[in-house]
Amino acid sequence: MKNQQYNLSQIMRTAHRSYRRANGEKTFSECLVNSWKLAKLQVAMSGVNENAKKAMERRNETIRNSAKATPSKAYNDLNIPESAYYNPNSTGLYGAHYVGD
Repeated sequence: MKNQQYNLSQIMRTAHRSYRRANGEKTFSECLVNSWKLAKLQVAMSGVNENAKKAMERRNETIRNSAKATPSKAYNDLNIPESAYYNPNSTGLYGAHYVGD
């Protein structure tokens, strides 16, 4: 049966609610037709949303796999001489060699 994917109770509730809010401007038949259109659109969009979610997951997975952190050997090199930090111009009050670390 094809109607299994639609919530018939929800469709009738939506139609009745819109009929009451129309205040005589629309017939119940028009409200029911609009309610069915809305239900069909929701089912169609749920499939689109699932496909979009799957595509987004695949995209995020490829980004995660390609963006691996690579340690920089130059950044972690501790063989820098002291003169790079403690030069004659880096003296503070009373001759202290404070370099901000």
